[in-house]
Amino acid sequence: MRVPWRHGVVLVGCMALLMPVPEVGPAPPEVIYHNGVVLTMEDGQPRAGAIAVRDGRILAVGDDDGVLALRRRQTRVVDLRGRTVLPGFIDSHAHWIGDGLMVGLSAYSAIDGALRRGWTSINEQFVDQGWLETLRVLDAAGELRLRINAYLPVNFADDKFGHWYLAFESRHSYSPHLRLAGIKLFLDHDWGTRFHWGQAGLDEYVLTAHRAGWQVSAHAVSTEAHDQYLTAVARAQATHPNPDARHRVEHVVQLRDDQLAMIGELGMIASIQPGIPGDLAAEAGFPELVARGQTRWIARWRDLVESGVRTIGSTDMPWLVLGLGSRATELPHGSPLEAVYQAVTRQSYLGRPPEDWQLAQRLTVDQALRLFTIDAAYGTFEEGVKGSLARGKYADLVILSDDPTTVTVDALLDIQVLATVVGGQVEHCADTTLCSPGSRFLEVRPATG
Repeated sequence: MRVPWRHGVVLVGCMALLMPVPEVGPAPPEVIYHNGVVLTMEDGQPRAGAIAVRDGRILAVGDDDGVLALRRRQTRVVDLRGRTVLPGFIDSHAHWIGDGLMVGLSAYSAIDGALRRGWTSINEQFVDQGWLETLRVLDAAGELRLRINAYLPVNFADDKFGHWYLAFESRHSYSPHLRLAGIKLFLDHDWGTRFHWGQAGLDEYVLTAHRAGWQVSAHAVSTEAHDQYLTAVARAQATHPNPDARHRVEHVVQLRDDQLAMIGELGMIASIQPGIPGDLAAEAGFPELVARGQTRWIARWRDLVESGVRTIGSTDMPWLVLGLGSRATELPHGSPLEAVYQAVTRQSYLGRPPEDWQLAQRLTVDQALRLFTIDAAYGTFEEGVKGSLARGKYADLVILSDDPTTVTVDALLDIQVLATVVGGQVEHCADTTLCSPGSRFLEVRPATG
């Protein structure tokens, strides 16, 4: 290989000699994936054919010729053979690890199950002091093989925990795998029939967190709960303006037009679960809305996205599939491809055909994919490091058997997760052609309790 040279001056005694000096070039990629379909989630370059990885970050994204030109002798080159690469999926509202024991999952098997499904990041929505310490122990031991954003609860039902979170720094990262994201409020339960806050108390909690720079994530199902929360956020913003607070509404099941507009005006984020049984919500939770023909207030996924409200997606695993028992540990339940399918078809976990009012709120595949990638990263202030495939971002990737944007809708559930890569490290591999011989996770490992 020819080595480029530049000239430098070397002093020998009293003479200056013009000597060639080796030029130090950029570090080569450790691995290049090429000959595939790369869906970047980047508006300027939505599709590519190859991607290069170095030191846990993306080095380059582009066509085969351009990216392969970066390879050196030590670069591992992986032929995708037409398979599809996407940013690693982000589950924006879940309890995979914390409540995984409810369905017989140990922390290890919950993490492994998430990786096998293609999740590279999870927002754990109830991390109390004890559970935070457990996550830190797992992290120190190298057991957090994906990225966790922790939300610290300040109440559960009527039990209030105080401002204990103020002892921590907002958005503090313990490591690239564990980060404090925000606080969690529960506003209502039982489809909005039980409420846990008076307006004055809620205003104080939201203002305190808002002023301290904490993102607030609030469980809100009913219109009454949304009224309370939106009022509290509006008052906090009036007292202490912050145009980029990104406070979140979790579930957003029952929503009036004026509330939807206010979420947008306040720059808030709608966190939805496409698999939520909308028919059950209507019949068991809001029978009066069905009786009045106001079902259009329920699970308004398309209205949210098309209004411009930043909308993010999740599974609420394991709660939405808790009734499935041991089957909750098996594919496809809790998988991002199933969640995309649910957003596009409005088919829920219950298997009941959606009604016309639900079908009117379907998303496209492209819209649904954003819920679990770039928009989900925005939901935790991390769009600069993940959620899309661009130079400098984490090399968090998922390799799929097919392109979800080109297969038929029914075929979305047949797409296989062939490999899950976190920070350049293959953490799940179902196809030996995609993994180095020394990969720790060359084969799919069974999820054990």
